[in-house]
Parts: sequence; structure tokens; C-alpha cells
Amino acid sequence: MTEPRPTLNVAAHDRVSDAALTQVLLGIEEEGVPYLVQRSTELNPLGLAHDAAVSSRLGVGVGISLDYAVVTTDKLCEDRPYLAHHLGVSPEADRIIGSNAARLVKRLPLRLAETERSH
Repeated sequence: MTEPRPTLNVAAHDRVSDAALTQVLLGIEEEGVPYLVQRSTELNPLGLAHDAAVSSRLGVGVGISLDYAVVTTDKLCEDRPYLAHHLGVSPEADRIIGSNAARLVKRLPLRLAETERSH
């Protein structure tokens, strides 16, 4: 029996719609990193991200709840995530948070949203 392939784990609260996840997941896909979405009753996006990272063989997880997407690694404390993003500000920004989670796995430089580039 072969082991399942390593994935970037995405943990989302049960009430987060598939539509709200779409751009984040597209960003991960664009970087070519496999992912696994898990649903949970946990409301805290920090806890979701931490649990996702710890359960991922890649050591990176995304937690989505309460209008936030949080990216962290299995090495960071739960209350000190690597990235936090207010979900739904723009489709581009949501896609970039997914892309950045995948880039963290691949050890590539992170992308900035248009609004962050102009400051």
C-alpha cells in the first residue's frame, strides 16, 4: 500500500462556503502544490491553521474561519501565525493568500497584493 502524497492542508469551518474557498484554493493550485480541504466545527482560524499544519507532511496549513485565512507552519506557535488575511476583500487578495501558502511550501518569495505594492 502506498502512502498518500504530501499535501498542504486547508482546514475550514463548516459554515465557510465553497465559494469563499475558491480563490484561496485556486492560488494553491496555480503554484502546483497538492492540497486537502478538511471541514471542522472549530471557529478559531488560528487553531484551524495550526492543526492543519501539524497534520500536514509538508508542515504548512491554512485555517479559514470568521472571515480570516491564516497560514502557518508546524514550527510556529498557534497564536503566532506566519500570515493572516481578511478574506473577501478582493478575489486577487484571496488568491494571493493561497499562492503564498503554496510558496511557503516551495520556499519561494511571497507575492504582494496590488494594494501592498503601492505603499
